[in-house]
Amino acid sequence: MSETMYAPPAANIAVTSADEDDFYVVSPRKFYLLAVLTLNLYLVYWFYRSWRLVKQRTGNSMLPPLRGLFYIFFTHSLFAEIDQKIKSLGKSFAWSPGNLATVVVVLAIMSNVLDRLSAQNIGSPLTDFAGIAMVPIIPAFLLKAQEAINTACEDPTGASNGQLTLANWVWMIFGGLVWVLVMFGLYLVVVEPELFMD
Repeated sequence: MSETMYAPPAANIAVTSADEDDFYVVSPRKFYLLAVLTLNLYLVYWFYRSWRLVKQRTGNSMLPPLRGLFYIFFTHSLFAEIDQKIKSLGKSFAWSPGNLATVVVVLAIMSNVLDRLSAQNIGSPLTDFAGIAMVPIIPAFLLKAQEAINTACEDPTGASNGQLTLANWVWMIFGGLVWVLVMFGLYLVVVEPELFMD
């Protein structure tokens, strides 16, 4: 009998997961659907996931949940990280990370200002409509960043994370119901504005 009879079997187990990528890979279609149907709450998660992967890769001291929640302060640095990774691979990608980050931050700030004005009934119904219009616009600009991430992770189409999961569907259905309520509220603002007067 061998002395190693009771030793655990040695096996080379390769586990693949999305966390092996340097950034959060998602197909553009899935990214846009989730962002718009969750009224851009998905963007907080999206930024968090990429920052978590950056922390795992670099070992830098950072708090990915806070970087996700307050993404307007960290958009420029994330896009710079993505661009640096693309260049380190010897690839080229047509984008201007600094300019795109500035546009995303400005749009996010404008969206927050419009939401505050709308909540105070200032400029209604224009601020209401403008605030809602920002929901699909912000992720439309972020699509370029997602394509850059996919390029940096050598998955240009985001095929490794292109399928909608059950959790995705739950969030999208919930978000869809919120969209119905928002549209009904906007309808009332236009048709019966006296309901919203002080």
